Amino acid sequence: MEETRKQIMDAVIDQFNEKGMKFTMDDISRELHISKKTIYKEFDDKDELFFATVDYGFSAIKKKEAEIVADESLDLVDKISKLIVCLPDNYKNIDFRRVYQLKEKYPKVYMKVAERVESDWGETEKLLNQAMDQGLIKRVPIQLIKLMVEGAIEKFLSSEELARTEYSYEDSLNMMINVIINGIKA
Repeated sequence: MEETRKQIMDAVIDQFNEKGMKFTMDDISRELHISKKTIYKEFDDKDELFFATVDYGFSAIKKKEAEIVADESLDLVDKISKLIVCLPDNYKNIDFRRVYQLKEKYPKVYMKVAERVESDWGETEKLLNQAMDQGLIKRVPIQLIKLMVEGAIEKFLSSEELARTEYSYEDSLNMMINVIINGIKA
C-alpha cells in the first residue's frame, strides 16, 4: 500500500479517536502537514476514505489472526479466544466505542464494518471443531457461537452504552470471550 494512503488512513483513526465523527479533512491535513488536495488525490471523498480505512483495518486483523494460528505457544482454546477478539497491535488504540456514530452519519460504512465482523470465520470454525472433537470445549452449534459473538460485537459497536462505561472495547471483548468460553458460573 502506498505510504501516503496509509498515513492518511492512520490520521483518520487518530482524528476519529480524538473527535469522533466531528473531524474534518482539514483536521487530517493539519495533522499530516499536507494539503487537502493531496488527500483528494488519494481519495475522492470522505466516504471512499472511510471504506478504505475499514478495509485497511480488517486487513491488519487478518494478518494478526494468521500470527495467532501459527503461534505454537498457544493451546487450541487460547487460539480460539484470541481469534475471536483479535485486534492488531496498531489498532488497539482505536476507540471502537465510538463506531456507533457511523451508523447514523455514514450507514454504508457502518454496514461494511458489520459485514466484515460477520465474515471470515473459516479459521475460527476449524479450530472450534477441533476443540470440540478433542473434548476441550462442549459441543455447541458453531452457528450459535457465531450469533452470540456477532451479537455482542454488534451491540458494542452500534450503541453508545459501552462508551458510557469505564471499559475499553478491548476489555469488553475479552470479558465477552471469557464468559463464552468459561461461562458465568463462579
